[in-house]
Formats: sequence, C-alpha cells, structure tokens
Amino acid sequence: MNPLENIWIVLVEPKHPGSIGAVARAMKNTGLSRLALVRPAPFRTPEAYGMAHLSGEILDNALVVDTLEEALRGKALVVGTTARRGKRRGPFYPVDEAVRKLLEVARGRQAAVLFGREDRGLLNEELRYCQMLTTLPMAHPQPSLNLAQAVLLLSYELFRAQRPSPREPPPDLAPFENLERMYARIERALACIGFLHRNAPQTFMRAVRRVFGRAGLERRDVYVILKICERIEQFSKEVQGRKIHVQNKGCSL
Repeated sequence: MNPLENIWIVLVEPKHPGSIGAVARAMKNTGLSRLALVRPAPFRTPEAYGMAHLSGEILDNALVVDTLEEALRGKALVVGTTARRGKRRGPFYPVDEAVRKLLEVARGRQAAVLFGREDRGLLNEELRYCQMLTTLPMAHPQPSLNLAQAVLLLSYELFRAQRPSPREPPPDLAPFENLERMYARIERALACIGFLHRNAPQTFMRAVRRVFGRAGLERRDVYVILKICERIEQFSKEVQGRKIHVQNKGCSL
C-alpha cells in the first residue's frame, strides 16, 4: 500500500472556505486524499471549490466531526504542527524526522498530521494528543505561514520522502484511543498511591505523555502498562484494608 493513503490531514476549526479549498488542492498535488475537519466553517461553497481546482472530491469526501478526539480515533501516530514553542510544548522534532516516522507508521496503520486555526494555531490541550511536534523553519522576519502553505510544505515533504515498503511488517502501534485510556489509568493508579500532586496532576502527566510519546508504544506495550496500573490499584486497596483492620484492633503498623 502507498503510505500516503493512510495519512490524514486534520484541520482544527478552519475559518475560511478558501483556505480549506486550497488545502484540498495542496493535498491532491502531493498524493494525499484524506481530510478531516473539526468544527469547520461552512466549506462546500463556490469559493472553496474554486480554490480546490480539480480537487473537489477531497472536499466532497472530507470527514467532518465535532471533536478532535473523533478525528484522531484509530490513528497510530499523531504529529502536531506549531510555530510556537514553550515549556508546555514539546518535544519538537525536525520535519524530516517527523516525515520519516509518519511514512513508517503509515505502511500499515493510519496516521494524522494536525494543523491549527488560521489565527491562533493549536491550543496546548490539543497538542497533548500528539506524540510528535514539528515546525516548518522559515526566515525570521516572517516565520508564519498561512494554513494552505503549511499543509503544502509538509505534504510535499511526505510526497518526496516516500520509499518502497520494506519487507518487515510495520510495528503494531497502539491507536489514539488506547493511549488515552492508558494515560487515564496511569493517572488513576498514581493518585491511588499519593504520587500525584493533588493541585497540579496534569503537570506530571504532561511529562508522562512526553516519555511514552517518544517511545512509540505498541498495543502489547499498552496492555502491559494497563496490567501494572491495575496491580498498583489492587495493592493500594489491600494496604488500605490492612490499615483499617489493624486500626480496628487498636494497634498500629
């Protein structure tokens, strides 16, 4: 299979029909066809189809959803694009490394590239769903791109870098929903043993996401981590039960 057929372009809250049409044209120029739109402005308009120019079928077949979670369901790798950096954003990877990983995963699984709003990009809470972040380096006086330009440049890198599939099967990477279930279970297990700071649990969980996001977890890895969390919770309950039993006897451990 051509790996480009397994790569989705996901746009979050695009505001301008013309931008969406231009994105469709950029995708067809570079061999991509799967477009997902999260809460878009009305886009099946003459302006959008005019900008799409012979790429109208991508607009016709676009997946339109209300939540980002719906758009990312089933995706084994999510790469976010953002020009803004900060201590709550990262880790960042060079474009060529992100492209290589996308093509590697897309040999056998679905992957997604996430693009933000025209005016303010992706929010921190949306970036946390990404296993990798990348940025397109531009000249300092004007580093920002419009939405269609950003999609075209990254899509072209994917198109240029595609290679024949190797003989070995691709890894069975865990999809988005499995990873989110794992993160929720980790947070619950750590809370059981008092490891998380009650006022700022998400600060530590962002670090957990960075660690596991770099690892490229397979389904079996997620299963192992879920079993570990299950045992932590069971052990915590057993310890609490023994403490109550001893206290009821008027003793102390």
